[in-house]
Amino acid sequence: MKKVIFFITCLLCLNVSLFANNNGATHIHYAEIPHAEQWYEDHPGELPIWLTEEEKLHLDEIGRDFRPTLEPPTPVRQPAEFAPMQGVLINYGGDGYFGIPMALIAEMAEDVIVYTIVSSINQQYTVESLFTSNGVNTANCEYIITPSDSKWTRDYGPWFIFNGNNESGITDFNYNRPRPNDNAIPSFCSTYFNINYYYMNLIATGGNYMTDGHGISVSTDLIWEENPSLTHAAINTLVEDYLGIETYHVVPDVNGDYIKHIDCWGKYLSPTQILIREVPTTHSQYDEIEAAVDYFEAQPSCYGTNYEVPRVYTPGNQPYTNSLILNNKVLVPITGSGYDAQAIASYEAAMPGYEVLGFTGSWQSTDALHCRAMGVTDQGMLYIYHTPISDTLNTSDDIPIIANIHAYSGEALIADSLIVYWKRSTDIDFNAVSLNHFIGEVYTGTIPAQPNATLINYYIHAADNSGRSENNPYIGAPMAYSFYVMNSVSVDEPQQNIITEATNYPNPFSGNTTIAFTLKNNNSSKIEIGIYNIKGQLVNILTTQANNNLISVNWDSFDQAGNDVPAGVYFYRIILDGKIFTQKMLKVK
Repeated sequence: MKKVIFFITCLLCLNVSLFANNNGATHIHYAEIPHAEQWYEDHPGELPIWLTEEEKLHLDEIGRDFRPTLEPPTPVRQPAEFAPMQGVLINYGGDGYFGIPMALIAEMAEDVIVYTIVSSINQQYTVESLFTSNGVNTANCEYIITPSDSKWTRDYGPWFIFNGNNESGITDFNYNRPRPNDNAIPSFCSTYFNINYYYMNLIATGGNYMTDGHGISVSTDLIWEENPSLTHAAINTLVEDYLGIETYHVVPDVNGDYIKHIDCWGKYLSPTQILIREVPTTHSQYDEIEAAVDYFEAQPSCYGTNYEVPRVYTPGNQPYTNSLILNNKVLVPITGSGYDAQAIASYEAAMPGYEVLGFTGSWQSTDALHCRAMGVTDQGMLYIYHTPISDTLNTSDDIPIIANIHAYSGEALIADSLIVYWKRSTDIDFNAVSLNHFIGEVYTGTIPAQPNATLINYYIHAADNSGRSENNPYIGAPMAYSFYVMNSVSVDEPQQNIITEATNYPNPFSGNTTIAFTLKNNNSSKIEIGIYNIKGQLVNILTTQANNNLISVNWDSFDQAGNDVPAGVYFYRIILDGKIFTQKMLKVK
């Protein structure tokens, strides 16, 4: 019931009027823009983040130059903000104002490439001089020379993906402002980075979009309002086809403000964490914000566990959620408020192992650092996918770890770098065990069997010949996974088959997929796996011989009658000794 109240109540709280452009796209008319007069005084001649009165007369131009492209080859994966980044995209408008402080640019240039959009070679020379005089590492600076309309690179910047051929690319959209130069930036970036370009016919803005890197994304209902000619199902299909998003949370904006961007109040910190702002009970939006917390705490993450929702206190509408995660650093906009230190501490508590840094600037409550900088995904990243182990049963056997590892650089993995680091909670140091190749890009290792009620912490490491090394979780030991060994089997009872780890690879898949899992105390010579569709109907039965404890079986995505099944969600179910194990998988076009 609480979810229903969340969606209905928040919609009633919006104090806006609507108008439509000639294409039928609905936009919010903002009766009052916070700090607008002061902003125009500080930035004469510049376009703001909101729609100007003149632009409202040209809303029919949004999407007018839509350039259709083929969909990316499936399956598509869109990395999250906390994935490895090779750089960050910012914009210089020629008036000496970047929108972000020079000290912050210098900080970013210590670790990654700062890609600055400039309108001409002369403007590039100006920026180079500014960088040099302000201590920016110019060796890590590159310039993208192309016209632009504004500095809000998050809102119109490129959305990076990897397609089904493991090639990097950009998925573009219709920027929700009639600003043609800004709208052309993603296309220009695809040429600059020499990567694939795809264009989906959806009006959107980057500040109102976040993703977990594993097929789940979140936006406010602005995405619906600005695309009234599309059904909600059609929008879901677009983001699935072009971004690989199979679960799209579209929620009311809880701020009651004019911009309706998700990054003004919420942010993915990891696949299992969504940071949401916190306000005192006397705040006008308290109920809406707490309803959002309740909603997300009840939603499953990509690992099947419910989201954790850390909070950051913003009693004066401070823009703390509008931060930027850049590899192992979290860059937080601070305002000189007495709550700045508390905000930094909130990030440090939620993201141990990250370096959390605060920067003052010309921040607004709904326009800060995240709006003005866009991460550039590492095109050759080393990607490790692993579903964390939940609390497990204690037996005399070791505890298996399964990981999918892919080097987008195309370089070979370094065999002796493929390691599971683990320790008991009582240990000081981590132990190391090797991951060995199993099938395709699947690697397995084992943590030695442990006594009952032992708490295990672990993380996975890999390196390839491109010079990259990576951990899962990304920060490694400080945010290591953990699980309890729990003994529910009496030593006098016969040992049963226990499925301790399962995966299917690839997932999503378009043709074949391999279902792989491990058994403890295997006493079966024949194992059957049922394949079911989303309606619970049996599609096929796979049979395999259990010759050892590591089992794999291929499904060609055909049903029992030999017909290729349509794209959609499927489940594989394994039944052993009265125990049922079920896992979801996704077939794409």
